[in-house]
Amino acid sequence: MTEEIKQASDSKQTADRRLGDEWADWTGDLSQYEKEIKEGKALLLVFYFAGLLALTGLSMFVYYLVSPRLYQINPFLDQLILFAVIGVFGAVYLWSLLLLLTVATNRNFLLLRKKTGLHIEWMYPVIYKLASMFGISKDRIGHSLLKVNNALIYATKRTFTSSNLLVLLPRCLDPQTREKVTALTKNYGCTVFTATGGQSARNMLKKVKPDAIIGVACERDLVSGMADSPHYVPIIAITNKRPHGPCKDTNIDVDELEKAMKFLLKKN
Repeated sequence: MTEEIKQASDSKQTADRRLGDEWADWTGDLSQYEKEIKEGKALLLVFYFAGLLALTGLSMFVYYLVSPRLYQINPFLDQLILFAVIGVFGAVYLWSLLLLLTVATNRNFLLLRKKTGLHIEWMYPVIYKLASMFGISKDRIGHSLLKVNNALIYATKRTFTSSNLLVLLPRCLDPQTREKVTALTKNYGCTVFTATGGQSARNMLKKVKPDAIIGVACERDLVSGMADSPHYVPIIAITNKRPHGPCKDTNIDVDELEKAMKFLLKKN
């Protein structure tokens, strides 16, 4: 009977809101829900490097298995494959070290960097899998990932000035927060758009063609949105707080939003 009451309560929680695509698996159980996540940059970096080491070990193990066959075919081919593996992982480790230095010191060590923000989508499955083995949720990893992304933008875009800044908002902001954000965007002359989903956000990007974006949403939407966005557009992510669960009466740190606007617009 108790379980039936709990299920009825969960159903009521999910029925009083319009859930986004990324929350389709949420049961409505607020007792097991992380209402406000506070993670630093270290969490993502630890699992990123752990994942990189795991991929390195796996690649070398596969090479160890196929090396005798490659040598039989042609000794030169065997050496070529080995040097290729070492070269690829060497380049990735060098880039990763420069990323770590940039994020840790807030100084740009990625001087030849053309892309903006943190785009390591190829590592997401490995990072999420390793984190889940330690009981760390996808949202906590996502929060840390966004912190690293923002640190990277702040460090590498010191001389960049946006002339066409787009602020993307979720539909679930509470009225008080939405009023503050609307006033702020009006004061700074930004284009503001409330996205009802990933497709509407993509359509707005094509229409506005912004040179920089500030995204306000939950960790899940922000991470997936950053992966879909053009890699040459810098994105600062502002995660929302969800005291009532996802997709209902959320709020944000408005000062953090204003800080991002000032930085991208170079306003004092």
